[in-house]
Amino acid sequence: MREGRGVLVTGAANGIGRATAARLTAAGARVCAVDREPADAPPGGFAIEADLAELDRLEELVSRAEAELGPLDALVNVAGIWEPALVEELSAAALARTFAVNLEAPILLAAAAARGMRERGYGRIVNVTSVHAHHSSREALAYDASKAGLEGATRTLGIELAAEGVLVNAVAPGFVATRMALGDDMKNVLESDPHRRVYVEEGKLPIRRSATAEEVADCILWLAGPGNTYVTAQTVTIDGGLTSTF
Repeated sequence: MREGRGVLVTGAANGIGRATAARLTAAGARVCAVDREPADAPPGGFAIEADLAELDRLEELVSRAEAELGPLDALVNVAGIWEPALVEELSAAALARTFAVNLEAPILLAAAAARGMRERGYGRIVNVTSVHAHHSSREALAYDASKAGLEGATRTLGIELAAEGVLVNAVAPGFVATRMALGDDMKNVLESDPHRRVYVEEGKLPIRRSATAEEVADCILWLAGPGNTYVTAQTVTIDGGLTSTF
């Protein structure tokens, strides 16, 4: 990441988003950290408190970031929500909320940021999807569908923007030790008896541990930077070998 480049990172108050904002800042970028919860303002950057489900305010969000940072060189869409429910319990409101934050907001932010990127002939967009885009589970219909949609959107964005120097990719984490994965009790799911037996003892998760947020952020850092000159419309799976054992 070159000194002074402007980057907008969503979901920056904790987890992968927070780690990504820190990695980018350490690499010399000026970061706009966005979250619906208060996020720390990165050194040389600033923070915005915003709910991405308010889709009609996303254009304004990008404009505000560029007013403070200058032209955006990169956009990293990390923010996501998961409201577990069986299909017969899934409400229209929960489905709409999940799609708004996980799918519609990243697409609309990418569209807004890409206009300036295309004009300048340079840009990097990275979306955080999930292994759930291809490997589903109970009580995750809305989440699974939203992440599959975002992976498809990543491919299309990559195809449409490549000729203008804008590269668009996704990273798909598996088990990551973040607040979303750990839950309110902050317990690693891999420590529960059934998960430990299947994923750790029997080796369904070959590395046998969760990733750290920083390990995912390191991959995002490269995809979002000028060192990436030829990778686009791709999804990089960061899952410790998990999906290779399905």
